[in-house]
Amino acid sequence: WIDPFPESQWSDDFLRFYAELEAFLRDEVDSDAIDKSGEYGDDVLDRLRKMGAFGIKIPKSYGGLGLTQAEYCRALEMASRYDGNIVALLSAHQSIGLPQPLKLFGTPEQKKEWFPRLAKGAISAFALTEPDVGSVPARLATTATRTDSGDFVLDGLKLWITNGTLAEVMVVMARHPDTGKISAFIVETDQPGVSVDYRCRFM
Repeated sequence: WIDPFPESQWSDDFLRFYAELEAFLRDEVDSDAIDKSGEYGDDVLDRLRKMGAFGIKIPKSYGGLGLTQAEYCRALEMASRYDGNIVALLSAHQSIGLPQPLKLFGTPEQKKEWFPRLAKGAISAFALTEPDVGSVPARLATTATRTDSGDFVLDGLKLWITNGTLAEVMVVMARHPDTGKISAFIVETDQPGVSVDYRCRFM
C-alpha cells in the first residue's frame, strides 16, 4: 500500500476504471458458471483486456493504466466482492507474475519488449513450487544451464502455477549456473519443452 505512498484522493483515471470494472463484474460476469466450468471464457478475458485490467500498474508510456499500488489494491478489494476467480487471475498476473518484477528489476530492453504485451492482456504466471519444494525454496531443484548463445535452458517440474494454463509467459525460479543461487527467468510458454501435464481443479 505504500509503494508509492497513497495519494489523499483517487485519480480520475482510477475512478473511471473502477466504475467500469465494477459494472462489468456486477452485471456481466457469471461467477457460478466460472466455478462450474473452471473456465473464464474468451468473452470475459477479452473484456478485461479491453478495459486495461491486465495493465493496472504498468506505466502509461507502455500502454498500461499507470495506476498506483493503492489504486490497484482498491480495485481488487472491490473485485473480491464479486468473483474470487477473477481476483486470482488479475492478482497473480500483476503481483507475482511478470509486471511487478519487471517494473522493479527489469532492464529497459525487457520493459520495452514485455510491458506493451502484458498491458494488452498477455497473461503471466509465477512458477516456484515443486513436488518437494513448497514453503522452503532453499530446496529448489530446477536448474538453468547457459547455452553458447548466452540464453538459458531450464530443467525442472513446477506445481500450483496460478494462471499456468492460460499464461503466455511465466516467471520461473531456477538455480543460476554461475552462482547456484535462485534466479528469476522469463519463460514464454510456447517455447519447446514447456508443457502443462496436469491441471488442478479448484472451486
